[in-house]
Amino acid sequence: MIQVGTRAFGAGVVAALLACSSAGVNPGVKRDPNVITHEEFVASNEGNAYDAISKLRPLFLKSRGRTTINADAYDYPVVFVDGQRFGDLNSLKSIVAAQVLEARHLHGPDAVGKYGMQYGGGVIEITTR
Repeated sequence: MIQVGTRAFGAGVVAALLACSSAGVNPGVKRDPNVITHEEFVASNEGNAYDAISKLRPLFLKSRGRTTINADAYDYPVVFVDGQRFGDLNSLKSIVAAQVLEARHLHGPDAVGKYGMQYGGGVIEITTR
């Protein structure tokens, strides 16, 4: 009778381990919450960058609210493609998701340091193929 309980417990442990390992999370790979890779864009099965980002990292598209008294500052992230200012968040809809090598979100302070005071709402940097 003790062996039956031990076997059941062992089977339960094995089942739990298999369930955890099949969750699709690779513990050896650390995902940067501020970066979306080309592989993630392709796997999202979305047609444009806006839809892919809203599915993969929706916080990229959110505003933190007014962060400055500067009237020329943006409340929402601004899109830069291959180092050039591209437009507002809606401009992401014109970028084919499969053409994106990487999307990187810069929070306000990092965006201000790199691009200037008017980008306190953040920046989404897109690198294309």
